[in-house]
Amino acid sequence: MEITTYAVAVVAAILLPVLIAVLVACLSPNADQRGDAYRVLARICSTVEKVFRRGA
Repeated sequence: MEITTYAVAVVAAILLPVLIAVLVACLSPNADQRGDAYRVLARICSTVEKVFRRGA
């Protein structure tokens, strides 16, 4: 199986925001920023769930 540039771009587009949100949620000393990061993670998970349910 050949990994295409498109596949790499899709994976990076999905994982990069998740990684940033996780790092902010775990490392930020600011409680408001941590709360925002958790909300972003919840929204990302919800969107991914909707996409997979729509495809099934």
